[in-house]
Amino acid sequence: MYKQFETDRFDLVKTDKVRIENYLLSGHSQRGELNVWIDVSDKGNRFLYQSTFQGNKNYLHTGVYTKKCHILSEKLTGHYYFLDINDCGIWLFNDTFSGSENYDLDQSIKIQQWLDSSPQ
Repeated sequence: MYKQFETDRFDLVKTDKVRIENYLLSGHSQRGELNVWIDVSDKGNRFLYQSTFQGNKNYLHTGVYTKKCHILSEKLTGHYYFLDINDCGIWLFNDTFSGSENYDLDQSIKIQQWLDSSPQ
């Protein structure tokens, strides 16, 4: 069953890069920071993300190329979410980039209309 996208839950972030401080590093009980940015090339758009702990950068993770990427901020918590749009649909990732919520055609149309109506 597909989820409903709650447009009133998020704000569209007007930047192509965010830094998440006090980020729990995957597989560790340590906190660092996570940098996430949108890479744009002739192949399309994709998310890149890299964590840093005590000044040391970890492995650079590269997402798959999509048509469009958007960074969202959850209004209630301020947590970042990452929206991928491609020919197969729309996926919403949290800051761990593990697992995603995906949406059916009706919800995809709703999301695209919300993105189009958001102030640029």
